[in-house]
Amino acid sequence: MKLTTLLLTAIIPFAILSCSSKETPEVKTEETSNAPSLEYILLKEKPTDAIPISDLRTKHKAGDTVTFKGQIIGAKKVFIDELASMTMGDPKKMTTCNLRPGDGCQTPWDVCCDEPQVINDNIVNVQILDETGAPIKAGIKGLSGIKEMSDLIITGVVDKSSNEKNMIVNATGIFVN
Repeated sequence: MKLTTLLLTAIIPFAILSCSSKETPEVKTEETSNAPSLEYILLKEKPTDAIPISDLRTKHKAGDTVTFKGQIIGAKKVFIDELASMTMGDPKKMTTCNLRPGDGCQTPWDVCCDEPQVINDNIVNVQILDETGAPIKAGIKGLSGIKEMSDLIITGVVDKSSNEKNMIVNATGIFVN
């Protein structure tokens, strides 16, 4: 009898838990609730002087103020989790997986079949900095509908750490097409 009681005492809590709803309430973590709003970066008017990323890469250097257009493409992972940073590419110079017949890639914004030099010459990393010069600790994905393959126009300054192999732009404005 004691063994049966002991077993029932051990099993009943598990049975109750397994029958309870699988849904868990959404809990905002302190980090999520304190994430800064990035709405201020959104431009209400479309800049008219945007150049393609391929031109940006050949005509501008660190410290230049720029306005360019592109698409959120260029890699398997184009957003950096919990940082205001993303990869953009020139859709006229690169071919995303979704445009390759028969390609069943699960990340259609990737350009993995393009030559590495073509990819390097036609992508740019975009980040939004805080007042200390560090990337803001909040993701860009979802801001005003921004997602993989979104067309954007960015205004900003080419970061001082940019070079021929890696261009980084510190965004001061984002227009979502």
